[in-house]
Formats: sequence, structure tokens, C-alpha cells
Amino acid sequence: MSDGIDGEAIYKCSNCGAKHFLHADDFEFEVQSSDERQMGAETQYVAEIHACCHNCKEAIELEFEVWEYPAGIINCTNESANNAEITDSHFSIEHLPNPDDGVVEVAKLIKPLLQFRFDKFSEQFVDFWITQYRKNARTTTISSAISLVLASAAIGLGIYTSQEKLGQQLPRAQDFNEQYVLLKTTQQNLNDLEHFISSKKNEMEATQNLLGDLEEQRAAIEPIVQANQELVDAMFAQHRRDNENYVLRERLIGVALGVLASLIASVIWHFIGRFRRKRGV
Repeated sequence: MSDGIDGEAIYKCSNCGAKHFLHADDFEFEVQSSDERQMGAETQYVAEIHACCHNCKEAIELEFEVWEYPAGIINCTNESANNAEITDSHFSIEHLPNPDDGVVEVAKLIKPLLQFRFDKFSEQFVDFWITQYRKNARTTTISSAISLVLASAAIGLGIYTSQEKLGQQLPRAQDFNEQYVLLKTTQQNLNDLEHFISSKKNEMEATQNLLGDLEEQRAAIEPIVQANQELVDAMFAQHRRDNENYVLRERLIGVALGVLASLIASVIWHFIGRFRRKRGV
């Protein structure tokens, strides 16, 4: 069974001949019967309309019948009228939109934007708008107008905000006194910078002199160190052996103390155990 029946019809009054038009919103089809057949259910829809001629006020009764078989296809139609003549009618199957269709359409529109293919986006947007307009012209027109107004307002607000920020960033006009104070402050800062550079230069010269003295001392000491290299090496070797012996002695003392601590702890533990056993007896 479908989601409903859409229809349009034209009829004229038998009394005065005035022409009337019926649109989809004027029909209220209801299921009259449903029978199972070879290709599925055959469903009969019936819509009854009671109206008056807008010209002569003659009471008019209309009845429209639509058979759907198989599902999604209109098999046949029938209509009857009282005090009127139906001159034209057309009916189609109504399908409610799938909620996933909107997601798919939005995804199709966003994809060209992400790929910076603005021509493709424009083409798909126009197709989407035309499709929505054919489904519901009034809603689509109103939504488009509101979106256009909001987009224009957003663009205008963005331009206004940027201009405001630009105006705030522009330097304000300064009078003569402010300019004089600014120049004087700048001159003072330059003088301070000059003194700072001069002091750093003197420090660098002093450091260079000190390095020169150290180099002279190194040149004087180096022959003595080279002449007594074997003595120095022997002194370092003896110092290293003394350190190794000291480390070994410290490790042996540590091991002995650990063993002694373990023995003391074991003796204390046995004393405590024996004391508990005696109290238990």
C-alpha cells in the first residue's frame, strides 16, 4: 500500500456552467477495500467532496475512486458527480519522503564544496531547489526568501564588523605635544640602548683580555705538565686504585652488616616465637 493519493480535477456546475478546480489538498482519500491478488494487494481509495458552486450556490456532490495494483501503480480510476460535470482529472501515487533522502541530498551538496568544485555545487543546488519547488512551491519559496535575507544580513554584519575593527586599529591623530613627548622618549631609549651596547662592548674586551692571560698561563704550564706526565699518570693510577679499594671495602662492610642484621632479626623472631608458645602452654 502506498502513502496516499495525490490528485487534481476540473469540473463545472450543471446549473450555471461555472468552472471549478480541485487540487491535492482538496482530496481526502480513504481506503475502501483491499484484496490480495497475484502481484500483491489491490487497494481501492475513495474520496467524497461536498461543495457549493461559487457562482450560483448549487449543491454539488463528487466522488472519486482510485485502484492501486500492484503497489505503487494506479490501475484504474472512476468518478461520479451530482449537479456537476467532471471534465478532467488526474491522480498519482503519493510517496512520503524518506528521512535518509535529506541526508543524502545534503551530503551531495557538501561534497563539491569540500572539493572546491563550485560549478558542480551550483549545478546540484539548482537541481535540488527545483525538485523541492516542484514538491512544495510555497514552502520552498518562503524558505529561500528567508535564507536569502539571513545570508544578506550575515554578509552585511560581517562587513560592518570588519570596518569597525579596522577603524579601531587605525592610529588616532596626535597633536604637537604628544608627538614631542614621543620623540623625546624615543631619543632617551636610543641613548639607553647606546650605553647598553657600549657596556657590553667593554665586557667583551675584558673577557678577551682574560682569555689571553689564560692562554699565556696555559702555554707556560704545558711544558711542565708534559715533562711530568708519567708522574701525573702514576698519581692518578694510585688514586684510582685507592678509590677501588675503598669501594670494595665499603661493599664488603655493607654485605657483612646485611648478614649481621639478618642474623639479629632471625634471633629476635625465634625469641618472639618461643615466648608466644610458652604463653600458649
